[in-house]
Amino acid sequence: MPELIDTPEKNTNPPLTFQFGEEMFLEEAGFSFRPIKGFELEVDESVYMYSEDGNVEISMIGGELDSETTIAELNDELAADFMENFDEFSLAEAGKDNIQSITGFLNKIHFNNAEEEGIGLALICSPHINQFFFLLVISSAEHWAQTGEKIFTALKPHIHFHSQFKPITPVIQNEEHPDLTIEVYEAISSEEDMVVTIEKGDISLLMAARTAIKNDQISITEIHAPDGQLLYRYNPTSGEFDSTITKHPLTSKNGELCLFLPALHYQSLEIGDYQFSFTTKSEINLLETQVIIRHAEEIALQKLDLNLWMALDDYRFNDQNYVTHFESKLRESLAKQLAPLEITPGTIDCFHPAPDELESFACINLDTEDLEDCSYMIAKSVENSRALNVALVERITHGNPPVDAPVNAICSGSPGMILSPVSPHACILVNYSPFEDDFSALARTIIEQLVVFSGVKIDLLSEQTHDASPGLSMGLTDEEITRLRSHPLFYADN
Repeated sequence: MPELIDTPEKNTNPPLTFQFGEEMFLEEAGFSFRPIKGFELEVDESVYMYSEDGNVEISMIGGELDSETTIAELNDELAADFMENFDEFSLAEAGKDNIQSITGFLNKIHFNNAEEEGIGLALICSPHINQFFFLLVISSAEHWAQTGEKIFTALKPHIHFHSQFKPITPVIQNEEHPDLTIEVYEAISSEEDMVVTIEKGDISLLMAARTAIKNDQISITEIHAPDGQLLYRYNPTSGEFDSTITKHPLTSKNGELCLFLPALHYQSLEIGDYQFSFTTKSEINLLETQVIIRHAEEIALQKLDLNLWMALDDYRFNDQNYVTHFESKLRESLAKQLAPLEITPGTIDCFHPAPDELESFACINLDTEDLEDCSYMIAKSVENSRALNVALVERITHGNPPVDAPVNAICSGSPGMILSPVSPHACILVNYSPFEDDFSALARTIIEQLVVFSGVKIDLLSEQTHDASPGLSMGLTDEEITRLRSHPLFYADN
């Protein structure tokens, strides 16, 4: 049914009505729209519509956004191009507005032409990364409030965006891990949206978005599914939050934010384009966003590799025979407790920090940057980056002066990041002192933190004990087990 716009009666004139025609696609411009019936229409690489009496003019332009140009600069340039034949005009910032859930920047236009005063609005946004859309509506001041402004508002729902200018991003097909695809997106701003394409057979997505400043605050502001459904929205300024995929806002204060999909209550990823929006406290562009996509026909028995980084002043680990015994006993306990999840331990590598690093990392204070530094140190040292990094330390403390922390283990990030040597979220930390030779308890703790690290379940059931039977499945639901096994950390046991 066509949409009607009613203009209130003025004097004895009947209200004006406008109807919208069939949708028109401008593939090269990356958008489609429905023209206003009765308006003159010119379509080339852009759209120009105007009323028969000439009182209302509309311009729509879309295209590829040059990486060296901001949309604010482009807005001024496009507005100036359109208004170049007018006697004079000015632009004034007027806040933000939305088209199809895409936030754009609004400018109010005032102009004079042949002694006639006019008003208008110009809106510019970046519906997809490297893509812009510009809408301008002007009219004589006499007709603005009753006609021009209402046309501007009513036209927006009839505009739709199509991703035409995806940037060329490094795509790494790792020969060692053929089931993983790595994509790296650079210099994303809060004015842009990142689009990640999910194809048939893709089962999970792990993302790390990084700022250029180490301790900058970063937040995901919106996530849209391929069908256009809004999965998540967060406004760091107002605190407004709405989500179907997480109970808490996705935000981080240490310069990196990680996300794992599919989320709970979503059995699988949808095929098509997922759309992500970000913001930073510094308002500086993101340094990069790394995405790891895993694809598999089925999720059979999974293997999990471990890197054990032993920041322990324990002479026994200087004896290779004891290290071999340690690995064997830990593997046995891990295999027993992972069996209900259809996961089996793969390679277990043990290594030590350098002697001059041991003192710094044997005791980790959670109220400092010790945990992040430990994560960096391990990630830069290991050869097998598709593995769970486990730091075994002698003590975990907090506060100043430091006192023992009320935890035996903690995860550096939920979810954590893998295959990256620059992530502060790349390890789990275990206070080895309470466990010593209790391999069952140590294995249990590592698995608990593994589940947290994978972003599957942050709080395990408190009533479970370290002596739980092999059939307990860690208290995970079938859905959570499926999500866990689809994480890029795991690989098929071929």
